[in-house]
Amino acid sequence: MKHRRNLKIAGVIGFILVVLITVFIVTRAYEFIFPIQKQDDNLEQVQENPLTEEDFLHTEGASIVNQNGETVILTGINLGGWLIQEYWMCPVQGDKDTLQWTNQQTLDTLEERFGREKTQELMETYQDNWITEWDIQRIASFGANCIRVPFWYRNFMWDDEGTWMTENLDDNPGIQRLDWVIETAKKYGMYVILDMHGCPGGQTWDHTSGSTGGGALYTEEKYQQVMEELWTAIADRYKDEPAVAAYDIMNEPQVSETPSSIAEDPRNQVYDRMIKAIREVDSRHMIAVEAMWSLDVLPTPQQAGWTNVIYELHSYGDDVEGYCYTASEYSNTNGVPVYIGEFSDMNMWETCFHYGISCTSWTYKGSAMTEDTWFVYYDDRSLDADVLNDPYWLLKLKWGKRISTIYYEEDFRIVGAVIEAGG
Repeated sequence: MKHRRNLKIAGVIGFILVVLITVFIVTRAYEFIFPIQKQDDNLEQVQENPLTEEDFLHTEGASIVNQNGETVILTGINLGGWLIQEYWMCPVQGDKDTLQWTNQQTLDTLEERFGREKTQELMETYQDNWITEWDIQRIASFGANCIRVPFWYRNFMWDDEGTWMTENLDDNPGIQRLDWVIETAKKYGMYVILDMHGCPGGQTWDHTSGSTGGGALYTEEKYQQVMEELWTAIADRYKDEPAVAAYDIMNEPQVSETPSSIAEDPRNQVYDRMIKAIREVDSRHMIAVEAMWSLDVLPTPQQAGWTNVIYELHSYGDDVEGYCYTASEYSNTNGVPVYIGEFSDMNMWETCFHYGISCTSWTYKGSAMTEDTWFVYYDDRSLDADVLNDPYWLLKLKWGKRISTIYYEEDFRIVGAVIEAGG
């Protein structure tokens, strides 16, 4: 019996050793097979230039100004894919038969496989490495003065019923991420636009919101209540923070049917509700209201009774000159600053500057090279995390330091355009 027991123990030990050796070999093989030239990680030449109370922004007619009355044109980049993953630009792989794999499906799959806490560990590993202080410094070195930070409600809550991960906001993972990026951007003289890219119930049917098949936000009170609670908490926390440029209420909202009027548009009703809720706790910060593609879907600020707001457009595949000219005309006619929150045509930089329009490009980094100018940094060589099949340790490896931007390639076409615009 003792001999058999010793054999069993030896077998278990042998199995563990085989597993450990396999993990070691695979890890080293991964780093060997997918090497890439490391970017210069010495950015000490980027001087700290912290924003102060004098830099707090507000609107004056068609302009954005600081506390000294100086006009400020926000010029920068989105941090897409960091706090809300999009399958086409992030190192993630789901079911290949699913047309648009969503961040929600990633979370559901991982929680089913590993549980909630282990899934959160994986997401934190990914977020720790996708954007670091090096990235914020690098954006500042381009001459940019603004970053737009897309997030979604699942950074703060376990579900769309409004269950906070923790009600102590100091310990809440989503708040901790926002605290960090705001403080880091502030240190290097940059503003942050906080963009709710994914809302409870879904403000769009596209995967960019974290899930597909959305639209329930417009019809179910509970989702609007959860969204209001989240925006109120965020606005109350940052109400005195000069580095926050604006609250971007909801990204690219869509409705299934053309509304009978601007006033009856459910998107504008959600905007009105969120603006009123935010203003209960924060009367100082600008609020961004997205028209998405055309400004004629929004009421004028005077019609809606909205103050200290900026109107936001996104531009993909448009005539840049005509788009900016129309935006500028609307801005001057209606006395509201217009901001191009997303675009991928690098001609937009110079044209926006010409018309005095603030803008942030989409986006800072992606997991693959594209012929179009989407990403400042890209990576074609490392493997996506297969959330359906990869073991836990391999998922952590794939979302580890290897996805840090210092290991990515730089698209000089975009860097040059950003530096020229920022300079």
